[in-house]
Amino acid sequence: MKNLKTKSVGIIHLGKREKSGAQILEKLKQYEFKVTEWDLIDNKDNLNGLDKVDAVIVNIGNTDFEYDSILDKIFELELTVIINEALYSNKLIGNSRQSWERHLLHKVDSAFGVLPNITKTGYKKNKKIDLIENGIEQVWILAASIGGPEAIQAFLSEFKGDEKVLFIIIQHMDKEFIPMMQKQFSTSSNLKIEIPLSGMKVKEAQCLIHPVDEFLSFPKGAINLESMNEVYAYTPCIDECTRNLVNKIKNINIAIFSGMSSDGVRAAELVKGKGNKVITQTESSCVLSSIISGVKEKITIDFDGMPNEMAEYIIKTL
Repeated sequence: MKNLKTKSVGIIHLGKREKSGAQILEKLKQYEFKVTEWDLIDNKDNLNGLDKVDAVIVNIGNTDFEYDSILDKIFELELTVIINEALYSNKLIGNSRQSWERHLLHKVDSAFGVLPNITKTGYKKNKKIDLIENGIEQVWILAASIGGPEAIQAFLSEFKGDEKVLFIIIQHMDKEFIPMMQKQFSTSSNLKIEIPLSGMKVKEAQCLIHPVDEFLSFPKGAINLESMNEVYAYTPCIDECTRNLVNKIKNINIAIFSGMSSDGVRAAELVKGKGNKVITQTESSCVLSSIISGVKEKITIDFDGMPNEMAEYIIKTL
């Protein structure tokens, strides 16, 4: 963003810090705003220096104190005040979360557009990023459909949690199941399983669950969510999400697990076409193996095995 009118932003956390508050904090830092924070745990806390900022975001979290008097003090000052009901915005995912972010940033500074950029696909305009600069030696897409969650869970459980690798799960599902999947994978994995948020830094030993209706990009090693302006037969579409990632990240590989449909075959071809690795789950261990059999008809894969063996293959190459 250029020519921003607002330079200094305050963030007030009322009660426990919530993830949506952390999300907008990271986004503001990404755009190089000067950010000052206040954590208020009761209504007697002071707000020293609040009059020095141009705008303030009030994140209302889970509080056990009355904060009306605090809000009165804030509104007495001549600055832009934005209220974020953080407990509610925590639950937003997909396009709803993206819309919330755009509107909040627009209130902070009118240079931010409220409407998404209308482009068919923006990946061709973006320079490829080498995540080695973020301490990540390898990037792997984990693609799956029916039977995939169980296979991916077994795969992820093999990692110690200190590997210099980034995983991006592209699993066919409805968006309301994403938090459930995050919780499921977190119970048996040493890796950090995360739902991507704008401004979040990418780092090693991290596993991202790809959004259903947004594309990912990684400007300066931070996550950015981009509008997915087309409707695909599968959500998320493995082929299109992989196409987007292959054109944004250098040296990205793909592991394909149990699933039905042909979505994922073109993804494997794209990765292989860039000279990178394609590995698959052994068909006899899959609930359904349509994707894998389709891949094997098109290209020569680099490895085939059980989920734990797929993990061992990657670990040996790190």
